[in-house]
Amino acid sequence: KLWPGWSAKYAHVSGSERCVRQPMTAKNGDANSLGDRLAANSTLGLYTCLLLLSSVGNQVYFKRMTSAMQNYGWYLTQLSTLIYVPVFAFLAGTGLMHQSKRDMLKKFSIMGVFDGIAGSLQVLGGVQTSGTMQVLISQSVIPITIVLSVLLLRKQYHSLQHTGAGIIVCGIVLAKTLGGDSNDNGNNPVFNTIFFLAMVPTALSSVFKEVAFKGFDGDLDVNVLQFWVAMFQVVTNFLAMPIYTLNVLGPQQVPLEDMPSLLVKGTRCLFFQENQVSTHCGAPHEKACDQCDTAWRAVFTFLAFNLLYNVFTILVIKHGSAALSFLVATLRMPMASMAFGSSLIMGSEAVAPGTSDMISLVVIILGLCTYRYGGQRMKPAEMPADMTSPSMSMSEGSAPSPPASPSPSSRLSEPLRRGAQKAKFMFAPLFSTGGIPRVEPAFVMVRAPKVVPRTAVRVRHDLYHKLGAASPLHSPQLRHLSPPASPSPFSSPRSPFHEIEQGMAHEGAQNGPTDFDITGLAPAPGHNKPARELRGQRA
Repeated sequence: KLWPGWSAKYAHVSGSERCVRQPMTAKNGDANSLGDRLAANSTLGLYTCLLLLSSVGNQVYFKRMTSAMQNYGWYLTQLSTLIYVPVFAFLAGTGLMHQSKRDMLKKFSIMGVFDGIAGSLQVLGGVQTSGTMQVLISQSVIPITIVLSVLLLRKQYHSLQHTGAGIIVCGIVLAKTLGGDSNDNGNNPVFNTIFFLAMVPTALSSVFKEVAFKGFDGDLDVNVLQFWVAMFQVVTNFLAMPIYTLNVLGPQQVPLEDMPSLLVKGTRCLFFQENQVSTHCGAPHEKACDQCDTAWRAVFTFLAFNLLYNVFTILVIKHGSAALSFLVATLRMPMASMAFGSSLIMGSEAVAPGTSDMISLVVIILGLCTYRYGGQRMKPAEMPADMTSPSMSMSEGSAPSPPASPSPSSRLSEPLRRGAQKAKFMFAPLFSTGGIPRVEPAFVMVRAPKVVPRTAVRVRHDLYHKLGAASPLHSPQLRHLSPPASPSPFSSPRSPFHEIEQGMAHEGAQNGPTDFDITGLAPAPGHNKPARELRGQRA
């Protein structure tokens, strides 16, 4: 409901589930013209460029936000999640009450727990993980997702995809081994490990969203799902407070009894620019000093980029494809690495990527390209029936094969049986809250909306329009009975001409069989008169 029409890009073709682009044929009307195609391509190009810029900005300002408010990681996690709750509540509307059953809430809670743990670990680990290292470690979600999908879903991948995942792992290992263990570049091994552990619940969340609603027989509002997932993320963030009490965090450790006070201190620092930690700070084994006078710029800029990143991700998928968003995610890596080394963007926090970082970056990009190419090379015959890729439209069950010598009646009934047995599914994109941009956009598989047949009133209206004829409701004598607007194809309004039609139908039943003219109304006795004269008499 948030972006209607985007799922029309998915179709079921040749017995295999693949994402296809709707061809521009004569059925698409004016879309066949060169001007419309150029306008559509320019719009998609604009959205793609804006997605690339917003994703780089999201990555950069996530690091700037955690650096500006290092002592308030838990507060930042709650803020970046809680801000979306009223937005999704407004978009969901009354659907919150209709789709909030116990079994659905259980699935929402599992997603919220995974996303909440991932967000908490990302913010906590990002405090002392350099921006370039964040870019490199975040790519590990691909091999982790492959391992979990194979173990939990028995999912099959192309051999090149396994090779690409292995190359990505090698690139991350090179980044750590060649870079050493010094903290000169803003990397702490403990916080790097915490940031890496955040990729595990991220991958678990992606895997669970693929199969959570496979057996759900009904229409699911994605905004309702995102509202409840965000709510459970907030609850999970409260339950994750003991993570901040671990001794391995060193100066970032916060006693459990001091955690509630972070809400007050974080609010005063962010909104009132009041430094809460200004003494006994800044030394190697002490807390970082607050920078509350400028912290609000980094925080609100991150929130703005995060919102724009989610919006443009959905727009690119709507007007293009999921594969295009994957390409943007690949291009984001070198651009974000250059941005982290630019003093114009990062200021005094700029850290130029070292030789080991550049080597690891090249290796990981090679692994990503191999992984993408393997996904494209995977033939439909190699795809399992429950293959759940963001670039596919799912179907449950298999279509019955036609008989060897089908009769005319079987050829007519075959599409009906196939349509009755198949349950169409589609992948709907979701917002990513409270963290860095995902390597792959977040999707959830939901049942595709059913096709609603046109009402009789709508069919008659379309017939008038196709024939170029005017409806009798537009006559001067009957114009006051016309509805204010054309009836929607998804509703069944009562025709304002209902009583007249019923009366004429009753009259026709008394007088025997009658012919019908173009208006669809039964003529009065004496129907051998010209149709134009009869319509004039009725008017």
